[in-house]
Amino acid sequence: MNNFTETGLTFREDDSFTTNDIYMTIVFVNVIISAVIGLAGVVLNLINITVFIKMGFGEFTNVSLLSLAVADFSALLFLSGIVILYNPLMLQVADIGMIDTICYLAVATPHVCFLEISGCCNCLLVLERLLCIALPHRIKSLVTPRRALLVNISIYIYIISIKILVHIGYSVSNTVFQSEGNTTIVLDPQAIGKTMDSISNVLDTFTQLTTFPLMVGLTGATIRVFQKSSEWRRTVTSPTQSNAMSKKERKLAKMVLIISSVYIACIFPSFLTALIILVFDNLSMTSREVFFVTFTFLFNIDAINSTLPFFIYLNMSSKFKLSFKSLFTSSLEGIASKSAFLPYRKE
Repeated sequence: MNNFTETGLTFREDDSFTTNDIYMTIVFVNVIISAVIGLAGVVLNLINITVFIKMGFGEFTNVSLLSLAVADFSALLFLSGIVILYNPLMLQVADIGMIDTICYLAVATPHVCFLEISGCCNCLLVLERLLCIALPHRIKSLVTPRRALLVNISIYIYIISIKILVHIGYSVSNTVFQSEGNTTIVLDPQAIGKTMDSISNVLDTFTQLTTFPLMVGLTGATIRVFQKSSEWRRTVTSPTQSNAMSKKERKLAKMVLIISSVYIACIFPSFLTALIILVFDNLSMTSREVFFVTFTFLFNIDAINSTLPFFIYLNMSSKFKLSFKSLFTSSLEGIASKSAFLPYRKE
């Protein structure tokens, strides 16, 4: 029986599951789907980052949206590393144990790190929207671009610090000697590594299991406050103003619902899996292949969540659309101007 100690999972060797169909499923899900989603997401989030920088940081929302785009871009970038490591060619030329170690430390851990940062940034965005609706006259004094930047930086520092504990445990030397008089105490590096990993897992599990319920609660509160605010405005404004305002409010409500609903729908499988692993200790899986099929499926759903914001911004934000068109137009003009200086060659 093989033990996967990093996740607390136990694999059972079962030849009935090590068929070519299972292997091809892993290859298809991991290489084909992940590669397509990851590449598209990296490009689209790079566009998001460029557009938000072009829009400037006069509004605190742009700061949080840029932070979210950076987290999504980084998560998808590390996802491509998983695709490279677990492909048929690499599995044939490299030791599987070495691939697992490299993947866990250098690829999967950073990937999950930025996914969690993305979740926290999503919660912050919904909280900012909730404050905008509930306290419209005080929002500019409560939330400033500088404060939004500090909060986003704090999120990055907190999540990255949790993941660094894993690397600290694995970077400990083979043996650590500590002298006390004539007694020499030898500390087991594996014990140190497991301790660091356990601390990281506790903080990591707490973050994962609180982000999803927090997002659901903030989304529900935002919808509720928005409905009350809309009803109140209809009673104190003229019919013409009410209709105009209602159209704008419906667009805002639709954008909030889409962003939060996409996140909740995409994160729910990962949240449920983490909850099952937490409740059922020493969870047993039938084989290593089934394990990777499960988590590759979850990674792909997370990748979809990190890729879709570009289309939401493009369809729901007029400022984003104008900035994107301006950026795209200027890029085409730059290419055209460069090509105009190329020497003309007769056939």
